[in-house]
Amino acid sequence: MGELKTALISIQFIEALTQVPAALCDKRLDTLELHIKQYIPDFLKNNFPFFITANMVDSFRPHTLYHITDFIGLNFTCFLVEDTSQMFLIGPYLLNVPDTSYCEQMLQENDLNLSLLIPLHQFYMEMPVSTNSIMLEAARTALKVITHHEEAVPYQHYQPQAQHGREVSNLSPEGYDEAMMELLEQRYRMEKLMLQEVRQGNSEMALKYYRLFSQFSRSIVRTEDPIRTAKNLGFSLNTMLRKSAELAGIHPVYLDIISSNFAMLIENSNNLKELDEFKYQMISAYCRFVQKHRLDQYSPLVRKAITYIHVRLADPLTLGKIADGIKVSSSYLSKLFNEEVGESISNYIAEARIKKAAELLSFTRMPIQNVSAYVGFSDLNYFSRCFKKWMGMTPSEYRGRESIGV
Repeated sequence: MGELKTALISIQFIEALTQVPAALCDKRLDTLELHIKQYIPDFLKNNFPFFITANMVDSFRPHTLYHITDFIGLNFTCFLVEDTSQMFLIGPYLLNVPDTSYCEQMLQENDLNLSLLIPLHQFYMEMPVSTNSIMLEAARTALKVITHHEEAVPYQHYQPQAQHGREVSNLSPEGYDEAMMELLEQRYRMEKLMLQEVRQGNSEMALKYYRLFSQFSRSIVRTEDPIRTAKNLGFSLNTMLRKSAELAGIHPVYLDIISSNFAMLIENSNNLKELDEFKYQMISAYCRFVQKHRLDQYSPLVRKAITYIHVRLADPLTLGKIADGIKVSSSYLSKLFNEEVGESISNYIAEARIKKAAELLSFTRMPIQNVSAYVGFSDLNYFSRCFKKWMGMTPSEYRGRESIGV
């Protein structure tokens, strides 16, 4: 795969993972300035000089990460691609959610009138917020994937040391401690191992690697807003877990339910202990779902058929209708399904309906007649006979024995 295509894929991945914009830009200063200023409103463009200088760009070297903080606290992470004429640029983003006092501080440090307080705060609130460690990891991974660089990646941070009215040459690089980079490497390894276990549905090992991943994270992440940090890490973890489950063949229709519910729980929580517990619950939930619904052992056509069945359990399903729905001949689908699944489509449908009915009887108060209709049985007596055939007891007996406190 070429560098350009790899870079475009990396851009999509970073934007999905962090919600921070990313782009591949020409290294020329005027091109960089034009790209960055598209994110800056006029009232800021008119009051602040452009913070990247020609000398700074000329000092950039391949296989090195650069973190740049501008005069008003906007952050950018970047690196040169292999031919050094292009720059991979991530940003702008904030490291913390700004409050009014922070906005006042920014205006005072830059000798600006407090009349800009409200528009500055509104601008900040529209900016994505992330942690330095997350953005460094994302950029470092992109650098290695695009340039095929396998060695340690040096890091430099440029930030203004004084008001913007003074010499821009005051921007100075700060070396990143080698021990910190080692922590990032170990954290990345634990993350990779955790996601591999999630893809296999192995909850015990996934949780083990996540505990190690968390230990390294605590050593790296420092922020003035621990709640926001915990939420951002939760959202990132949710995205990574979802992608791992997709690689196991889980259809996005199912994953939307899990990811949306956990995203809502994370956003609505302001308790660090609770936010931490959500992360462990997410890993367990995704692993259970992979164990139950993974389809990566089947061909794409059989996956489509199985997904079609589960999404439309309440419909009158037949081999012909499913074949029409996924655009394949009935005879070919029947043959392929039997070979890969080991049973006929009609038998699979009946089993899927009974399993779904058993779940509803265990975890909901839904009346048995409604359960019957929900899983595609129009005749309650027929449903009861089928249920007893598969489960060895009637629906009411099963609910009495297996109901989970509902």
